[in-house]
Amino acid sequence: MYQPRSAHFAPIRTYLDHIPVIDTHDHFATFQPCGDPLDFILDTFYLGDFYTAGGEKAVGKGDFDFFQPIPHHLPMKERYDIFLSYWKKSCHTAYARAMQEGLRICYGIDDIGDYEQFCRFAEAFKNRDASLYDRVMEDCRIKAKIADRGDLDNYMNGTIPYSKYSRFTFHMSQWRNVHTKEHLMNAEKILGRTITCLDDYLEAFDRYFDRCLKFGVVALKDLNAYRRTLAFTHPTKAEADKAFNELVANQRTIFGDDQVRPFEDYLFHHALRKAAACDLPVQLHTGHMASTRNDVRKANAANLIPTLELHTDVRFSLLHGNWPYMDEYLFIGKNYPNAYLDLCWVQTIDPIYSVELMKRCVLTVPHSKVLAFGGDTSAPEWLCGYLSLARDNVACALAELVDCGWLTIDQSRQIALDWFYNNPNAFFKLGLAPANV
Repeated sequence: MYQPRSAHFAPIRTYLDHIPVIDTHDHFATFQPCGDPLDFILDTFYLGDFYTAGGEKAVGKGDFDFFQPIPHHLPMKERYDIFLSYWKKSCHTAYARAMQEGLRICYGIDDIGDYEQFCRFAEAFKNRDASLYDRVMEDCRIKAKIADRGDLDNYMNGTIPYSKYSRFTFHMSQWRNVHTKEHLMNAEKILGRTITCLDDYLEAFDRYFDRCLKFGVVALKDLNAYRRTLAFTHPTKAEADKAFNELVANQRTIFGDDQVRPFEDYLFHHALRKAAACDLPVQLHTGHMASTRNDVRKANAANLIPTLELHTDVRFSLLHGNWPYMDEYLFIGKNYPNAYLDLCWVQTIDPIYSVELMKRCVLTVPHSKVLAFGGDTSAPEWLCGYLSLARDNVACALAELVDCGWLTIDQSRQIALDWFYNNPNAFFKLGLAPANV
């Protein structure tokens, strides 16, 4: 892992292994089985590095596919050899290192690039069961996990169980991504009648939001930076009505982004007003996006400045360190009281960026506004691997600040405890007991 030549690194890193953690952003709410060990390895963020190293040609991935497995009809050894040929080209990235760390912690596998070790992993993987989830959560000292699971119906009605650690987000994106009348069907089920105007749609949104609020959601979440700019407009109700009326009046037409933008942006601001009224924070995707071939410029958090200035009574969590736009991210955290810096995922995207970002955060941003960790993963193995990397990064950043005399060792410990636990506990109003050094 990434470690500085500092006498203070080891004691700080050891300390971090013993403090409580709140995972600010993840994508699983309980244990989820997976049958194929090679699919499991690739169904991580490392998949992006596998693809950009050339692996997408081997599996037949299209430009907009996220996961395409190495063909199952091939013998396992042949499938592994395909994996290995691209692993050798990409095994030094942080994604690869974090994935390997998760395998080491959970299965004792030090080198997935060795076929004998892969076979040992594949054999152990057959015995993977739900006990792994609780074991990882306890060993990692994770006290709560903010789960982004999209539609919450199956959790609210008890169809799908979820762990005691899980707290849920209300997902805004699915409500705003409407391009044809067919996309209104779920809202019509909630409303119990045909949607003929924007007021009907807002009523359905409010009903579902209130239901999720009673269920106990702790934040709103939006990830539409994957498909559009974060530069939200501020349309009038009349402009939104006009765009929505065109959509419902033309049932067989698929409308483009520009055509539905007035409605989409109006609903975004409507959701933010709901968040303010309920004192719920809002998580927004910023910066780098998973998979390949996406334009990161549209996801720069700097595009959000008008939104931050308009909704001063909403607390925003700007996710993923805005990688690779560090300077804009620091400016926003320093300049806007309602903007918080959430380093979920970025700790695994780029450790050196993350270390530099955290050092500069201490010097420029109130340390109460930084949230150190969210796995953004889909399995406990990757959660513990990514957390291990994040702990290394935090220890590295704080050790360097102790080395130069900016912090004392006790101050570094308090900052780490706040970043990993106290700050997210307060930000999401989880009501857990505060922790002290």
